[in-house]
Amino acid sequence: MVNLRRFELSKYMNSGNGILMLGILWLIFWLLPAFFLFEEDPRWGHNFAIPIIFIIVGLAYNINKISCQLIAVIASYITIPTFLGFWAWDTATIVASFLTIGLILLYIIERNRKTELVNPNQRLKAWLKIHSMTFAYIGLVHMPLIFFFVRWFNPDPFLHYLPIEHHVSTSIFNALLFVLTIFAIMERNIKKIGRLNIPKVGFIWSILMVIIPIIAINILGE
Repeated sequence: MVNLRRFELSKYMNSGNGILMLGILWLIFWLLPAFFLFEEDPRWGHNFAIPIIFIIVGLAYNINKISCQLIAVIASYITIPTFLGFWAWDTATIVASFLTIGLILLYIIERNRKTELVNPNQRLKAWLKIHSMTFAYIGLVHMPLIFFFVRWFNPDPFLHYLPIEHHVSTSIFNALLFVLTIFAIMERNIKKIGRLNIPKVGFIWSILMVIIPIIAINILGE
């Protein structure tokens, strides 16, 4: 029984489910213990939109339908206008929410169909099945790219919609996301390197992305 449970658990330990869990825990954190920060400064509201995007990508990982995975690709690139301060948190959250509804509706429509809604020629179909989630992961990694290479050195142009985020916990989270992206993309083609199980490592890394910043907040206060 114990071995069976371990097998069942390991089946779900992958980067996609790690990203899903990360998004859920991130959203809960900002809806409950950190909500007062949003009440003090609504610019923190991007922490509602972005975890929804992570949830979309995590769900799409588990839905082997091209239409749903294309929704995840589109959603992942919302990180760019959001973190470049092109729009307010509420606009980003509304867009992310509509995409979530779209993903759910497409899944309901697709699940009993023999032919997918997006059904190109076999060559393109195979290419999309292989690479769609990779493009979604690349969309997510724009978050730390913009954080470290754009906003870190020059936050002033973005202050209308985004606060300054030079906190240790935020910096750690963004740095860890670089590594998670590598694991998630590797997992698409490589399951093991020696005794290292890439999907499990990606899942565990996702959970650490929640735990380590919270430890930093409790020790350093930021």
